[in-house]
Amino acid sequence: MLKKSIAVSTVSIMIALTVSACGGTSDGNKEGSKTPDPAAPPSPVTLVFLVDGAAITDEEIEKLVKEPIKAKYPHITVEYRANTRGNTGLGEMIGAGDFPDFILTTYPRITIHRDLGTTYDLTELVKTYKVDLTKFDPQALETAKMYGSKDKVYALPFSLNFLATFYNKDLFDKFGVEYPKEGMTWDDMLSLAKRMTRMSDNIQYRGLSTSGVLDLSTQLSLAYVNPTTGKANVQTDGWKKVFQLVKDISSIPGNKDGNGDHFMKEQSLAMMTGYDARIASLEALHGTPRQFNWDLTQFPSYKERPNTSLASSGHFLIVSALSKHKEEAFQAIQVLTGVENQKLMTSRGRFTALNDQEIKGMYGSGMKSLQGKNVKNVFKSNFAPPFTASSVDALVQPSLTAAIKKVNEDIMDINSALREAEDIANKEIDAKKGK
Repeated sequence: MLKKSIAVSTVSIMIALTVSACGGTSDGNKEGSKTPDPAAPPSPVTLVFLVDGAAITDEEIEKLVKEPIKAKYPHITVEYRANTRGNTGLGEMIGAGDFPDFILTTYPRITIHRDLGTTYDLTELVKTYKVDLTKFDPQALETAKMYGSKDKVYALPFSLNFLATFYNKDLFDKFGVEYPKEGMTWDDMLSLAKRMTRMSDNIQYRGLSTSGVLDLSTQLSLAYVNPTTGKANVQTDGWKKVFQLVKDISSIPGNKDGNGDHFMKEQSLAMMTGYDARIASLEALHGTPRQFNWDLTQFPSYKERPNTSLASSGHFLIVSALSKHKEEAFQAIQVLTGVENQKLMTSRGRFTALNDQEIKGMYGSGMKSLQGKNVKNVFKSNFAPPFTASSVDALVQPSLTAAIKKVNEDIMDINSALREAEDIANKEIDAKKGK
């Protein structure tokens, strides 16, 4: 060891003397100078990009992720990896010491990553790079905090899902009924649905199909669990109101069980409210024999909450706490959430996470099926504030899904169904605590 230390010291002294002899003058441009070149390109970095539970195509990964990052930072190469094994897959990557550098995921899975220790607090990087968080949709940012941490920045929004009312203009023309329009309440929609539901030429036409009760509950920001007691809390006026709406839609004679196939394939459903994912299917129909005359308008709202759709949902970006390249991963996220990339993806049919009406108005400008459609009417709605999430929400949801089925089938009244759902959910919660 002593000989090794002496050898290292000797080499160090020789290097120092050589540098002094060659670069001891004030002229830093002389041959042999070791002065660092500030213009030298950064060292190459490969970032592994994990898609965990989010929906994104291979083409979008190339055009909206890899290419924009490479254009801004030529030294950064992005490799794509998909987690197809849920929480088990995440655990395996952590155990192998091979966890990706940044992640695209859905808002409920922010909590999963937080609990696994794979989220990194971006607060200091936000300050360092002077990122203005107010540029993001406020409810989307609030959703990220709700599922991550109120006092830390664990995730930034990448793209959002918006809500709309899709309708078949051919059917409204056929029956001489006015089209749905922006600003409609649920009462207005029910009235219109009743007029459009009928049997004609041995075909059952349905007036309205909508989202499930769990999605609709977010419009009123309804929590599943009492944060004080930790118990299920669904015997409330809000839950009764949502159950009543779903029951009223189902109870229109001839309207029961309307679905996407009735709208897209059979084209016997007049109106369908829901997420923008429907547009991809409509785009695929464009120019085919199955194309039909459709349009879209604003999602209906409760009269006490005008111009309010469901809670914000979408895809969020996380820097991995296990990454060796956190700063580069954050730079990549800056590119993905930047104005130019958000404009590009919005024109391609992925809705922006930025609170920018100009960019929102560009939605689908590159999609043939949306030409001439009333897209701007959709964006007159704001997302509903997020409800207070709980770690046991998933234990409550199945009992509510079962309860609304019993209500729609007239097996139970709403009060009894919610009481039973709450009892079942609390037994599940108690069983988990017991373990």
